[in-house]
Formats: sequence, structure tokens, C-alpha cells
Amino acid sequence: MKLQTIFSGAHFTDGAKQAKFQPSWWLQIILFVLVFSVAQTPQAIVIYAVIIVKIIMDKSIEGTEEITRAFGEMTLNPTGEVLIAQLLSTLLPAAIVIIYCRFVERRSLNSMGFVKKGCAVKYLIGLVAGFAMFTATLLISYAFGAVKYVGTDLNNGVMFALMCVGWLIQGAEEEILCRGYFMSSLSNKLPLWAAVLISSLFFSLMHLMNAGFNLIVLVNLTLTGIMFAVLAIRFDSLFVCCAAHSIWNLVQGNFYGLPVSGMDAGGSVFRFELAENMDLWTGGVFGLEGSLSETIVMVIVIAAIIFIPKKNKNAEISA
Repeated sequence: MKLQTIFSGAHFTDGAKQAKFQPSWWLQIILFVLVFSVAQTPQAIVIYAVIIVKIIMDKSIEGTEEITRAFGEMTLNPTGEVLIAQLLSTLLPAAIVIIYCRFVERRSLNSMGFVKKGCAVKYLIGLVAGFAMFTATLLISYAFGAVKYVGTDLNNGVMFALMCVGWLIQGAEEEILCRGYFMSSLSNKLPLWAAVLISSLFFSLMHLMNAGFNLIVLVNLTLTGIMFAVLAIRFDSLFVCCAAHSIWNLVQGNFYGLPVSGMDAGGSVFRFELAENMDLWTGGVFGLEGSLSETIVMVIVIAAIIFIPKKNKNAEISA
């Protein structure tokens, strides 16, 4: 089967070709950086406000030096209430991106992948796919002795529930930004496969400041972005990759207890630990997303999505 098969035919991205504002692809990249920066501003305000409140309420933090140290630590390594605020407040940049697409580019929600037909089933498919993919990544590293099971670590049901909601929102926000907006807008002036590659690279670069980011992480997150993109294209829906992305992060951090893109997600249903001096299979500080295990899983999944043919309903009916 030819590579172009999955990219040929009609897709939700075709709706972006009806946009009233269609800048060139290179200007679209500049605009994406600007929109991304603006969209993050209200979220940053919320996060900083939560950090300031925590510092004020913590009587053990005194003096300018201690306050500065605490502020920097909570900003770079958010945990507890700060992490929950960070995840929940991704509603704000998601809303700004949608507003930009609707009122600046003036295109429909359908063109962003919010296709109503079969959305519930596709969201469920995404949940199953995301869970299966990360579990496969974990099992490969486990087979090489890079991961070990150490027990459970869930002692706060309310925090766990908030983390679940937070990851559902955060995963959807990144998909709205990178696939619903950026990939679709780029496809106006570029072939869809090129829009997938460029948007996936920028998806990876969005994590540049996360702890443990390196060349392998850059490659893996680009592959992960490609996987989410072709998943959306294959099912003609943003809902499927929103679900897969959200459950991927949730399972990684609060089901298996592993770092999520270099962050500690807190309590988890199970707790696994990464072995030392096995960064190739653990991803080091960044976590399994920076491991060879993820590289293997992503390459296999991308190939399967692209090359496994769809069932031809018309052919089945005529047969």
C-alpha cells in the first residue's frame, strides 16, 4: 500500500481550506508561535497566583532568598495543588486557540476535527489505544530490567480525581493546539503529510524546557506527535487523539506512577521505579517518553495506522 493512501481523500482538515484568513505556511509558523505564547499567558497567571498563595500560607518560608527559591522550585517542578492548577488551567489556552480559529482564521469547529459523527465511539477508541500504547512501552522496558514494580502509592482520592480531570483537559488542549489548529492550518498551503511533520516537530519543541529533554526525547516526541496526527487523520476526528493523549499522560503518571515528560504526577494506583544507569530504556529524568521503548512502540503504531488498509464499506455492500 502506498504511503499516500492515508493522506488521500477527504479529511476534516479540508474544512480549513474554507478559512477567510489563509497566510503562507512560513507565516503560519510565526503566527503559531505568537498564538501559543499569547494563549499561555492567562494560564501562567493562574499558576503563579496559586504558587504565591502557597508561599504566603507556608509560614516556614521566610525571607527574600527563601521565597525566590520556593517560587522557582514550584514553577519548574510543579506538584500537588500547583500541578493540578497547571493542568486544569489549560482550559484557558484551549479556549483562546479555538477563538483564534473561529474569529481570526474564521473557520468551523469541524475543520479543527470536532466532528460529531461517532465522536463517543472514537473517544473510547482513543482511550483504549492510549492505554495500550503506554502499557506496551512500559512492558518493553520492564523486559529489559529497566523498570521494577514497587507497590501502590494512592492515598488521596480527591487529588487523584482532580488529576484525572486535569489530564483529560491538558491532553485535549495540546491536541487542539497542535492538530486541530496548527496542522489543519498548515495543510492549506502544504501537503497534509508535510503539515503533520512540521506540527509534530513543534509539538516536541514545546517540551524543550522540561527536565531531561535531549535528542532522543526530541525524536520520540516528534514521533508521538506524528502518531497522534495520523490517528486523527485515520479516524477523521480530533476526539480520538484527544482521548489517546489524555489517557497516555494519566496512565503514565497516576496509574503506573512514572514521570510525565519529566514531571512527578504524585500519587498513583501502582508505583513503578526506573532503574539507574539504563537511560536508553528508562529515558532518565524525562521518563519512558525518552526511552528506546517508546521509539519502538511509536514506529510500529505509526506504520500500522498508515499501512493497514481500511475496510471498504462500499465493497462489502456490493459483495
